[in-house]
Amino acid sequence: MDAMRATNFIATAASALLFSAPALAQSAGTPAPEKPKLIVAISVDQFSSELYRRYLAGYTGGLRTLSDGVAYPVGYQSHAATETCPGHSTILSGRHPAATGIIANSWFDLKTGSAIYCVATPGSSDPNARGPQNLHVTTLGDWVKAAEPGARSYALSGKDRAAITMGGQHPDGAYWWVDGVGFTTSTFAGPAGPAVTTALKRYDTALFARWKAAPPVIWPAASPTCAALEKPETFGKITLSGAIPPDLAAHVEENPAFLETTDFQDNLRASPLFDQALEAFAENVVTAHHLGHGPATDVLAVSFSANDYVGHRYGNGGPEMCVQQAALDATLGKFLTFLGSQNIPFVVVMTADHGGTDAAEREHRHDADASRLDSAAFVGRLNKAVEGTLNLSYEPIVGDDPQQLYVNVGPDADLHAKVQAAAIAWLKKQPEVRDIFTRAEVEAAVVPPHTPPDKLSMDQRFHESYDPTRSGDIAVAYAPRTSFGMPRGPGDVVAGHGSPWDYDRQVPILFWWPGAAKDTRTAPIETVDIAPTLAGVAKVPTPVVDGVCLELGGGAAKNCGG
Repeated sequence: MDAMRATNFIATAASALLFSAPALAQSAGTPAPEKPKLIVAISVDQFSSELYRRYLAGYTGGLRTLSDGVAYPVGYQSHAATETCPGHSTILSGRHPAATGIIANSWFDLKTGSAIYCVATPGSSDPNARGPQNLHVTTLGDWVKAAEPGARSYALSGKDRAAITMGGQHPDGAYWWVDGVGFTTSTFAGPAGPAVTTALKRYDTALFARWKAAPPVIWPAASPTCAALEKPETFGKITLSGAIPPDLAAHVEENPAFLETTDFQDNLRASPLFDQALEAFAENVVTAHHLGHGPATDVLAVSFSANDYVGHRYGNGGPEMCVQQAALDATLGKFLTFLGSQNIPFVVVMTADHGGTDAAEREHRHDADASRLDSAAFVGRLNKAVEGTLNLSYEPIVGDDPQQLYVNVGPDADLHAKVQAAAIAWLKKQPEVRDIFTRAEVEAAVVPPHTPPDKLSMDQRFHESYDPTRSGDIAVAYAPRTSFGMPRGPGDVVAGHGSPWDYDRQVPILFWWPGAAKDTRTAPIETVDIAPTLAGVAKVPTPVVDGVCLELGGGAAKNCGG
């Protein structure tokens, strides 16, 4: 979708879909925000600067309000591992994934020979045990609670890994969605006694009862401009009609028992309704715990997930993301209106855990180099080549993520070196590959202090998400605009993220508070700058961080001290 079509979409669709957000007078030179009673950190999963700028001209709801504050349209998740868990771990910690230890959504553990999910609880036999035990750092909520008696911290998301990595080590509540259950938590993530679980079950029961009594609209009707984008598209081995609602989601609610069906749960995540459900839950948490009305500054982290599911399932260039963007704008507008009704001083920041790109087949119309890589088949060919070269009878390379390859041959250092050399020799001959770095090369690519994120070399980007105990032996950068995986059936991923290229690294970073002056800035800041900036606003000390405090105001008062 080009910029003109996106602008037209917003103009025609917004009035029907968007709630009004606070409209407050602004003036140049507005001072920094006063010490707030509530800090709200919002993440929109898979929300690239590219996507944000495509729709910016027509936002009229929450995204317009946030854009009219102190806005950095092009911020950076500086690291190469542009995935949900690493990205969220940077937002409120002020640290890159190299320090948070969250180097991917999952990584391969050579000692156990198994994959480790980033928020799985080590040593627990409960497959649903989730918590911050793999996170090496604290986050803003921990800092405020340590500095101010009575401060509270809550984190909410559609995804466990988003809520947990933003909530930090000692949240008063970390909640996420479980299909068929509703919002839940874990004893390993925060308080999960009867007082918490009873309230959660009560909320979930009421939510499902409302949906059963009046089946919710999973997908709102497409505006005329969004409808104009409806056309069949072939991605990999599947063809999608491009209709709104998508074929997969059409008529799901018509089943009398739709709430119990996997179709409903599956389609809920990849729809605007998922964000709406989280927003309503966020209002409930604020109200139930009187956030912002206690003796200290409270922290609320909210990560909206639908953008990511929609982008993965349908790509970001068609009518599905067109409708999702308008609905997201509406949902954020409703939330800001609610926050304004609390009559407390508050500050909001909005950013993203990573960017994304459209499905390669559609992206190819704008970029001739965009292509699809069947990553499983690619790693399979790599293994066969190495096996043949070294006369091995097993696959020596683990490459669930083809950008992080692990040499899995046990303690034999000589064989390890031969496998690595053979793999690199083969990779260098592949046209899909742009850069290859050994573990030693990534480890040596130390980033000098104060290096702007837009100036990082490729190996430095990998260094920012490198952990010596968790990262792979070979880091690979593939061609820009590569779509990984081969869609073979309805519901398969058609597009995504995870690369070290700027379309995956660049995300908007927007600060807003009642009375904020419109101030759009071009400096290439990083998501690791968010936490120290908010700590400055809250006037609490920070531990060692990778980011810097940003002065938000234009007046004499400073939020960074001095």
